[in-house]
Amino acid sequence: MNVSTVRRVSVPAHQHRRRTGFASTPWSRYDETRRCSSDSVDRIRADLSALSSVAQRYAGSEGEREMLHQVRSRLPEGARSRIEGFVAYTSPEWVTGAHALGLIFAGVMGLWWPLVAAPLCGLITASLVAESSGRFSALRRVLPKSASYNLVWRREAEQPLGALVVTAPLDTPRWRPEPPRWLGRPLQMVVFAAGLVTFLVTLRALAEPWGRPSQGLYTVALLVLASTVALGIMAHRRTPVMRDDASGAAALLELHRRVMEKPIPGLDVWLVFTGCSHAYQNGMHAFLAMRGVRLRQPLFVLTLDEPGAAPLAAVVSEGPLYAQHHRPTGPALVERLRWGGVDLPARDTARVTDARAALQWGYRALALTGGGGPSSPEHTQRAVDVAEALSRMYAEDVASVPELAPALEPVTETVDTEKVVVGR
Repeated sequence: MNVSTVRRVSVPAHQHRRRTGFASTPWSRYDETRRCSSDSVDRIRADLSALSSVAQRYAGSEGEREMLHQVRSRLPEGARSRIEGFVAYTSPEWVTGAHALGLIFAGVMGLWWPLVAAPLCGLITASLVAESSGRFSALRRVLPKSASYNLVWRREAEQPLGALVVTAPLDTPRWRPEPPRWLGRPLQMVVFAAGLVTFLVTLRALAEPWGRPSQGLYTVALLVLASTVALGIMAHRRTPVMRDDASGAAALLELHRRVMEKPIPGLDVWLVFTGCSHAYQNGMHAFLAMRGVRLRQPLFVLTLDEPGAAPLAAVVSEGPLYAQHHRPTGPALVERLRWGGVDLPARDTARVTDARAALQWGYRALALTGGGGPSSPEHTQRAVDVAEALSRMYAEDVASVPELAPALEPVTETVDTEKVVVGR
């Protein structure tokens, strides 16, 4: 049959909702009555106005603690929340800068003491790679620390089939990276130059004497390293206008109201306002270290990182040095939204969110993030609609697992190796 001759068949609304499972999608609920949409925007506007007035919300600062109490005061009456403390690390930019200066110092030292400079340069390079992956950091542990806090709210289901954790940061970054468009991950150039200098200073330590061509090559490598460090400093400079974006906390407050009004069935729902989020996502690490083992599985973590700045996008891979991909649960939910006509692009970013912390703990995660413009109540409301849709679709997927269990028994059965006779 010719595709151009296919007739469009109209399906009644109730049948379409029953077939697709979107009977209570948030955007349809808010399109039916303008009053609900207007009330939601007004509440978000009030939250943004109150929370954005809290300035200097760096990790472990007084501004971050003031932000925590401001958010707690705006929770609805009767919402029982907990304040949980932990140790906050210093800014990641200072740690990266210390590595870069150490590499330049070790490279210059290689001109006179190559036997000392070679292992020192290799050690600093390995430390920088480990720092960028988020797995380990030796320098971070010896630098000064401060206290920070999470604000945690939980709605416990009667017979939970899984758990949902939605997070939003309380703090703001000390530095906002502004990398050029052609340089998505400036740290890659620094690590490449550091590896080159380490290789050349090792050759310098093994080869005596060092001729003029080798000296010239080594000098060029030092200049490349110095240039990449300078480029990294320029890429991580402070922006002319610092944005104290509070759309993540405002969106999570609105999502809290919706969950209170209409609970998500079958899931233990945790809403976490994380401190020290932009500094190593330490609030998320502290939450998962305290409760991760006891959380109901399967667990899905959804992060709202400045979602009120258009255009809204879903972060499916992130990391300052290389792309660390999230497990496919989040991207699959985003694809389902696209089937429904929601324009939500997938994004890879050099920034890091609380979703990467969940990834490193082995959990399913996804982050919703905005663009570089100012936040607005309307864009924040759309982010809440998308977050609610993702949450309820995840609940639908978890609820369908018991129905699939009988059909999956042949696949999940294990073979008793003791009864298997080789060759028969």
